[in-house]
Amino acid sequence: MAKARTVCFVGHSGSGKTALAGALLAKAGVKGEIAFDQSPEEKRRGYSIDLSIGACEWKGGRLNLLVTPGLGEFVEEIYKAVDAADLVVLVVNAEKPIEVVTEQAWEIRKKLGRPALVFVNMLDKPNVDPEKVLSELQDALGKGLWPLQLPIRAGDKFLGLFDILTEKPAAFQSKAEVPDEVKARAEELRGELLEEIATFDDALVEKVLADEPLSPEEIAAALRTGVAEGGIVPVLWGSAQTGQGLEELLEAVFAMAPEPEGGEVTRLRVFSLTIDPYLGRLAYAKVLAGSVGEGDSLFNLRTGDKVQIRDVYALSGTKLEKTGRAEVGDVVALGKLDGIELGDTLAASADVEPVPPIPFPKPVFSRAIVPKSQADDEKMSVVLRDLVTIKATLDFERDPVTKEAILSGMGDVQLDVLAERLRTRYGVEVEFRVPKIPYRETIRKEATAQYRHKKQTGGRGQFGEVHLRIEPLPRGAGFEFVDETKGGCIPGQFIPGVEKGVREAMQEGILAGYPVVDVKAAVFYGQYHPVDSSELSFKIAAREAFKLAAQKAEPTLLEPVMALSVITPEAFTGDIISDLNSRRGRILGMESQGGKTVIKAEVPLAEVLSYALDLKSLTQGRATFQMEFLRYDYVPAQIQERVLAQVKAGGDEG
Repeated sequence: MAKARTVCFVGHSGSGKTALAGALLAKAGVKGEIAFDQSPEEKRRGYSIDLSIGACEWKGGRLNLLVTPGLGEFVEEIYKAVDAADLVVLVVNAEKPIEVVTEQAWEIRKKLGRPALVFVNMLDKPNVDPEKVLSELQDALGKGLWPLQLPIRAGDKFLGLFDILTEKPAAFQSKAEVPDEVKARAEELRGELLEEIATFDDALVEKVLADEPLSPEEIAAALRTGVAEGGIVPVLWGSAQTGQGLEELLEAVFAMAPEPEGGEVTRLRVFSLTIDPYLGRLAYAKVLAGSVGEGDSLFNLRTGDKVQIRDVYALSGTKLEKTGRAEVGDVVALGKLDGIELGDTLAASADVEPVPPIPFPKPVFSRAIVPKSQADDEKMSVVLRDLVTIKATLDFERDPVTKEAILSGMGDVQLDVLAERLRTRYGVEVEFRVPKIPYRETIRKEATAQYRHKKQTGGRGQFGEVHLRIEPLPRGAGFEFVDETKGGCIPGQFIPGVEKGVREAMQEGILAGYPVVDVKAAVFYGQYHPVDSSELSFKIAAREAFKLAAQKAEPTLLEPVMALSVITPEAFTGDIISDLNSRRGRILGMESQGGKTVIKAEVPLAEVLSYALDLKSLTQGRATFQMEFLRYDYVPAQIQERVLAQVKAGGDEG
């Protein structure tokens, strides 16, 4: 049997990717139920959430189909599918060919360097203008798009297709004749297309220039090369609803998808992780070289650890079935594997070069997640830590400053889906809140203070006196402690107690209970009692001395500042800059990138807690951004007053 091909379907929600994939499996002879969107959340919401996988046999070859969600917040699934694919099929709605995720998926395809074709779906819809559709696609995606067929319509009806290269009709549901104008247009396009195809084979250039005919085999080989190199993106047409164009799409996929390169040493790429309700944690992997079967031992090239392959499942339609062995090009699900992460390379030799990591975007939208009952608190943390390990764009942590449990993702819909899964699968009810800002505190000038701790009880007393000097350090320097005492005024065994006391006071804060950072503390004098002094006494004295000194050292709040990078169509550049300025942002620069503008800025975290939602609204979802922590900086005086007033009142300073 020929090597398997892996094809992913990407595109905007509503373009019919899932219906198309199901129709292709049925066309290829898959019997029984074909269910790509299998999760309860997908069935309830009516749209794809996770990457779905199916497989079929077609004319002696095996085809793996990866179907991605069409909502921008689930962009991670597009990265996974494109990474694993030999060929990307961009599915577009003939009525609305260019939409947000259409462009987003296309950019990911180019970023990962995968060949592609475009399938224009829903040609059976009324008011479809194929020429206008093609023009919009070429304007938005590039001039490398070439139609291989011409749609034939009569009024609102889609009659069939005319193959430009073979000059034969296809996908007809009636006995309609091909109009002469379609034949004439096809002849014109065929000449242009052959000239373009010939540029990928020097021998064919000479034939075209000499007006010599090209054989179907020569055309197919050159077209395949052009697609593989990204110079040609074929455009095919059809309808998943009526079944027209599906056989032609299957033929095109096998004709144009590059064969897996293979190699002598077995290699697998883990491109997706799931938790199956019956089979447990599954690692979906593509066999890049060699073969794999139960009982094999492979190396995880990320960790260097040996991995024992246990359960190996292959797809039959959309169902998993145990398989003895998988060959190069196959997509398999591996069960009962420990320590596997997204993007891992498994290989028969530890010396093999690992596949580069998948360049997933980082989570940009965070909310505090709170269980509705105390009993759910511990269970929530355990389940979430498990769930986020299978998603690259989800993160869960406890903020060390605010003590809140923070769940981060790409937007509110993604977090809502996770909350729904917590409720339906694990019985854990949660709610989201805007997270508090993890402010910190520091000082602006040098100050000194002293404190004597003296306590006398019935027995041994407590005594310790500490003279402390504190001064500010540069941002990010942390904490420095210095012992400047002389002459044994504080015995050496008590100096660690002084440092502990200072650190305790810094954790308690000066103004509002936030940790104090970027401070140097020096103990320069003190007194002790030969009987009553102890490390505890000096810890208490140092803690109080620090508090007294800090009050004189102009204490102030620090806020986290984020580095923001926004990629937007040029039309929204002015609105975004104006919006960032209103958020206390500082624009660092702009540059053009493939017809879009990249805006670099610094913005306080307090101003962008909902930026994922706000930017979507501002740009109709056409702009994307990434954000990461940059540094802590002083909070402006008027804002500090407001924050401190909220803290004093017991409100949410976030």
